[in-house]
Amino acid sequence: MNVLAVDTATPYLVLGTLDAERTLRRGRRHAETLIADLEAFLAGVGLEPRRLELIVVGEGPGSYTGIRVAVATAMGLARGLGVPVVGASSLAAAAARAHGRVRAAFEARNRQVYTALYRVDGLPAEQDPPARLAAGALPRRDACLLWNAPPSGRALARLGLERWQRGDARLAPVYL
Repeated sequence: MNVLAVDTATPYLVLGTLDAERTLRRGRRHAETLIADLEAFLAGVGLEPRRLELIVVGEGPGSYTGIRVAVATAMGLARGLGVPVVGASSLAAAAARAHGRVRAAFEARNRQVYTALYRVDGLPAEQDPPARLAAGALPRRDACLLWNAPPSGRALARLGLERWQRGDARLAPVYL
């Protein structure tokens, strides 16, 4: 299946398919570069937009504007192509960058972090639900810690496809 994943919830622009990914540090410039970066990525992996069958959007946690850039782009592209859109956790996709017990954490505002604990063997399986904590309250020794790691584009595509195949077509952004 031809799946495209797009995530702008962090300072990184993450693009992915089931077989390839690109991660670009864009800071707060996602809206300025997303379309050109997306076109270059699809050309680089030899995938024509009209061949897409599913678009996956990173749901965050992330800034309102950051997440909305990916959501609006994905919704417009999906409507034009007549394909479905589904969300997947950016935090889980970041955890997929490691193996075993992994705690992924994204920095939030006011010295807070958004974190969750995963068991990663293939796709991340949530062990503790995501929570917003004071940075000092973050458990330090319960797992490998990935701090502000960019989501994996391949993992995001696989997580979204798995959600779609289960019949769960929701898109529920989590704003910091």
